[in-house]
Amino acid sequence: MYVLKEPSLLYSVPFFNELAMFNMTCNECSFAHNDVFSAEQRKPSRWTLQVSDESMLRVRVVRSGSGTIHMPEFGIDVTPGPAAEAFITNVEGVLVRTRPIVESAINFAESDGQRERGREVLDMIDRALDGTFQFSLIIEDPAGVSGILPDDLTLVKYEELSNEEASQLHGAPMWVDTAREELKERKG
Repeated sequence: MYVLKEPSLLYSVPFFNELAMFNMTCNECSFAHNDVFSAEQRKPSRWTLQVSDESMLRVRVVRSGSGTIHMPEFGIDVTPGPAAEAFITNVEGVLVRTRPIVESAINFAESDGQRERGREVLDMIDRALDGTFQFSLIIEDPAGVSGILPDDLTLVKYEELSNEEASQLHGAPMWVDTAREELKERKG
């Protein structure tokens, strides 16, 4: 039985209004899970940012437990699993989180070609961190909670996903609606 703890942080984000970051804990096995959600019902969405220079590495990124991250130039898709954690970071933080995963893939690669491709991706990530490699950052979320939020919202493309597009993504966790109701009740 999961118990939703009090939101540990209400985080006010332009365009999103309030996001609640919280922790759920299982009373039986002590498994804990952190996530972020909007207190409001949101539409499934896609956010796209063309990262063209070093200043864009500071753009805020919100990823819920149901958000999928795509970086097509790197050939990287980060899809949420059953225990996917939410985070609030920036573009640089997304790259820093991705780097060790690519390093691990190189270590477990079965062929020289796969290892070489992994080293090429690491080089692209390093150049992106230096601001010398342009790339696209895309976040899709069936729950509509994830997003890319530059100070100047004209730099990002926002799209609502159709029901068909949203159904192709990993679904929003079933506890989201329950958590929204509990938060609404606590706020009065």
